[in-house]
Amino acid sequence: MKKVIEHYLGSVGIFDYLDTFKERGVPMRSIVTAMCTHILMGNNSMSRCSEWLEDPNVRKELGIEKGLSQRTINRAVSLIGEHSDGILVRLWGGLNSRYQFDNTDVNIDGSATVTNGPMAELGAVGYPRDFRDQSRPQVEFLTAELQRSRIPFFIRAYPGNTSDQAQYSDALPDIFRMIRQGSWIIVDNGGAAGYILDSITESGNKYLTRVKMNASDDKRILECPDQWEYVEDGVCCLKHTFDHSGRTIYLYYSVDNWLRSLHAAERSVKRMVEAIRTYNEGSLRKSDFVTIKRNVLADVSVKVSVQRRFDFTEDEIDGLIREVMATRSGIFKLESSEQLTAKEALDKYRSRVTVEHLIHSLKRVTGLKPLRVWNESSIRGSMMLALLSETAIAMARYELKPRLETKMEKGKLERKEVRPSTESMVWSLSHLTVTRIIHKGLRKEAHYSNWDSISIEVFNNIRAELGVFG
Repeated sequence: MKKVIEHYLGSVGIFDYLDTFKERGVPMRSIVTAMCTHILMGNNSMSRCSEWLEDPNVRKELGIEKGLSQRTINRAVSLIGEHSDGILVRLWGGLNSRYQFDNTDVNIDGSATVTNGPMAELGAVGYPRDFRDQSRPQVEFLTAELQRSRIPFFIRAYPGNTSDQAQYSDALPDIFRMIRQGSWIIVDNGGAAGYILDSITESGNKYLTRVKMNASDDKRILECPDQWEYVEDGVCCLKHTFDHSGRTIYLYYSVDNWLRSLHAAERSVKRMVEAIRTYNEGSLRKSDFVTIKRNVLADVSVKVSVQRRFDFTEDEIDGLIREVMATRSGIFKLESSEQLTAKEALDKYRSRVTVEHLIHSLKRVTGLKPLRVWNESSIRGSMMLALLSETAIAMARYELKPRLETKMEKGKLERKEVRPSTESMVWSLSHLTVTRIIHKGLRKEAHYSNWDSISIEVFNNIRAELGVFG
């Protein structure tokens, strides 16, 4: 793992930049390599990292002469946070120089992570993404990756009560300065505010986003029943382009989405029926009718009374289910700044699922959940360490030869290029075992074992670039 971190982050100039932060003692590149390696081995605790580095054999493998105190590691995390914007600029410059991207379409999404400790400077009670207890502080973050290569290049932390729109407004100008003009920006409905979408087009880029349906969409569905076009098995689309701007909206009807809505409505109606039965039996449960949100600053008491009760028969259940489903079930809406075919728009939006995988990995593989630091610079530093770890693994994955895989999708055989997930990459690289034979007190050349197809190809790529063979 250490060699992968060293090679790929070094190749984009990150270590040269980090070393300018610290003039004495252990170089920053060695500290960051150690921290990223420790994170990818499954622990984001910097105190545990310090304990790990007390082992002289570990330090020898990492090229560190003496142990690193907890204070030194904490200061390194804080320094990284203080220079996070500069690191992002250097990271992008190095990536673009190495790969010379001809396509810089970007997936952007945000999430939140809880903090351990009530004193986190960016911690605030906001919309609960990972938990139901809304009283627990969290930190928001926005991240971006290149859609085609799946290499992440941006992350930024925000207070836990920051709106999605405020995050996009803050981050997009910096992303615009990195990517090629004319790129597609793919966002979810959190970034679908009009002024945000206008900023994308004014920057010379294009957008594709999911937006909420409105009354004009309902009207178009009723007035244009013969204009639906086939997209793929189980999916059709009603498309409309505004002549003066080229802005296009896509109303997709998906059988799979409709079935999910049906099953959700069936479960909802079943709960409603059970709630009425408990009322009839004289055992009313408040939780069947209202949800009480916890507030640590107030004791909340709620009294529930049923003023009117509708009688129903089992034959009317289907009607109740249809009422819960409403008329828009199975339909979702996309919007783009320029016209695409219905198939192109759907495929491009579906491709943004990889940024959701990135967020999952940031939390569970590279240690952002929970955050174990409190001050703002350390929070930003922890997020930057997670991003650098993810980027190194993503670079190694991008340079693997893709495997062709044939699958039956939507009634058609599709051949796709696939590469391993981040979890698979980390598992493969972290399970390599190094054995050193000590002869007359001297450490001899390392012998590695537990190789698999992923680790073999990754190290072959590194050796080939370094000109080392055999």
